[in-house]
Amino acid sequence: MLHIPNEDARFIRETCGPEIIDVLEEQAAEHAWTDLYLHRPEWTAQGRSYTDAVLLAVEVAPPAQQIILKIVPAGAAGREPAAAAAAAEAVETFTDLHLVKQPFDPVPLPDGRTLMFQKVAGDSLRSTTTVGGLDGQHRARVVEHLIRGLLSCWNAEVLKLAVPEPVKVSAFLREELNGVWQGDGSLQAWGRSLGVLDPAPPWLYSDGMRLPNPYLMVKGGPALPDPELRVLRGLGHGDLHLDNILVPQMEGTVQAEAYRLIDLCTFSARADLGGDAATVLLSALIPFVEHELPPDQRHALLRFIVAPHATHGAYIVPRAKTLVQAVTVTAQREMSHWRDSWDAQFLLSLMARALMFTTYTGIGVAGRGWLVRLAAHAGGELLARTARRQGGQAWPPPLEPGRDSFTTTQFSAVGVAGSRGSAGFVPDQEPQRRRWETDSGVRDERAVLGFGPDHTVVLVDGQGRVRRWSVGGDSLPGAEGRPARIRVGHQALVSSLTHSLVTAWPKELEILRFPQDAGVFRSDPVHFDGGENFLVTSGGDVFATHDRKSLTVRSFEDGSVVERVPCPASLAASAVSLDASVIALARSQEVFIHRRGRPTLQRSMANSMLYFRTGLLRKFSSLVGPGCQLAVSPSGSHVGCVTFEEVLVWSTEDGREVYRRKLTDREAREALGGEGMRLLCTETGTLFCLKRGRLSCPTIDGGIQLRQSGRYVDVATSRDGRLMAMLGSEGRLEVWDL
Repeated sequence: MLHIPNEDARFIRETCGPEIIDVLEEQAAEHAWTDLYLHRPEWTAQGRSYTDAVLLAVEVAPPAQQIILKIVPAGAAGREPAAAAAAAEAVETFTDLHLVKQPFDPVPLPDGRTLMFQKVAGDSLRSTTTVGGLDGQHRARVVEHLIRGLLSCWNAEVLKLAVPEPVKVSAFLREELNGVWQGDGSLQAWGRSLGVLDPAPPWLYSDGMRLPNPYLMVKGGPALPDPELRVLRGLGHGDLHLDNILVPQMEGTVQAEAYRLIDLCTFSARADLGGDAATVLLSALIPFVEHELPPDQRHALLRFIVAPHATHGAYIVPRAKTLVQAVTVTAQREMSHWRDSWDAQFLLSLMARALMFTTYTGIGVAGRGWLVRLAAHAGGELLARTARRQGGQAWPPPLEPGRDSFTTTQFSAVGVAGSRGSAGFVPDQEPQRRRWETDSGVRDERAVLGFGPDHTVVLVDGQGRVRRWSVGGDSLPGAEGRPARIRVGHQALVSSLTHSLVTAWPKELEILRFPQDAGVFRSDPVHFDGGENFLVTSGGDVFATHDRKSLTVRSFEDGSVVERVPCPASLAASAVSLDASVIALARSQEVFIHRRGRPTLQRSMANSMLYFRTGLLRKFSSLVGPGCQLAVSPSGSHVGCVTFEEVLVWSTEDGREVYRRKLTDREAREALGGEGMRLLCTETGTLFCLKRGRLSCPTIDGGIQLRQSGRYVDVATSRDGRLMAMLGSEGRLEVWDL
């Protein structure tokens, strides 16, 4: 007769169900136990439970021994006893050191659950903890030993006889994600909530990079490459997060090499050999990414994982960097005989496991958004490597503006309790995080914004008064203006290389310089010869003016002439790149793109006012030559144009048209009139348009307006495209991360 203390028996019935007592009595008769009692002090397994299993630590006698009772729920988890037994039989030496054995056969329960008996990992409950409960330094040591053991010990014999299996990327991903992808699973539901699945755009933009849509890579199809890789399979845990790894401590010292693996219900003898390493890495990084990271840190960590470079290290939290290296560098050493193919397989494993992790609701929206980014970065790096290896097209493919780049601009994901919050995976083309704001004290419709060198923000009002700040908000020396007003709006330009700016007065230019050890130095005025001159309100390394006959590129040093380009008749708009290597000049229905050292491109566009397109006024449309807006990206890679009728973007590399759409009637009506209009172009060819105080993205159907508070007077982007400054009509100056 088995003796169980009344208090212990009551706890077991309440926790596990009354039938467990009957089963334990049957086991006692079989194994000659006379006593069973809960381990005191009461023990509770540390870490999170992913399977809803119930764990109880008990002591039985005779002979006196500690064992773990584990009641495994029905369903997929119910295969754990058989899977654990198979894992234990695979490699005896690894099992003795690193797996938890089953001293007695499992017992199926009437309700479909299973009662398992396990030995205590590390021989002691009190001195054993999960790796997730360790600090960063000890955690990295255990992870390094673990990765080495998985590849060089557990799979040593497997690798001696392994033959790589050819598999398409999409087929591999679907197999790995089977349960959460098939049948409209939770992975697909999350993808739809992000707005990147059904329909699935092939390309997403992140941190200035063009990346493949990872959901579309799982789905397969002609929109993205689907290369064939050779992958190695072997013994794998299948769910090796940090709370499924136990490690003993001796006299307060972590015994890193004595780790034990638990919860082997997902064990497979044909597992993706990179899957366990990827799971360990992601579970170790979740604490660092479950809250939104600053863009530079986020980007550096993502790239350090998929394509590490020494320059990334300065932006990464040291503990996170150490954990990444504990997995990736250790695995590369152990797989040195298979290095290049291993790197490709590990990227594929990262994609699968990152997408799998997005189905874990406990991670949170920000963390899940980071995981989608990681899957996209891993997919992009994988396609880049296979494209180079297979001699395919140049990689990465050319950046394309327009619909794809904005497919995810507005997306957000459903968070806790139905609230909506940023999922963290959006293109750089939308302001994401306000870095700093202040009351500039300037309430002037003619005020102009610009970014100077060394992360400075410069504001010039309509009388030429200059105010300057660091991006962090510190005030810098400025300058007083003049009684007269500068000639028209946006007639000032800030240098991106030196602490200088130029303002345009009715008959002259004035260049102001701000030395580090002084206030302001005003150069001699630059007088215009002949007729009326205008400042071209783009550039940065140099500036330009035009008199409708020629465009003159000038130095910020003294306004001296660097280059002259003839203007077409009836000039309507002009724009230059930072260094003026690309100059765009437009008249009503033609754009001329001058490329330094290469032939000039000539492109046509539709441009007529809404009321002249139909009805009685249509016959007069050819007599009316409306203007347009032009913008050149900082490096000169793209030229954008917005007319009264359409939006166009051209690539200056080969002159191809990369985006074109007709304006809606609403947009066409809004284009009539309005001062202070500004068009900006990013390196991806995405356009920003400031019109009537509202900032919009013309390179999307309907010209969607960005979120903003109040009315803007001017906007500017930094030289590297990472920051945007906005000046509100009430004087509020804001700087945002893009």
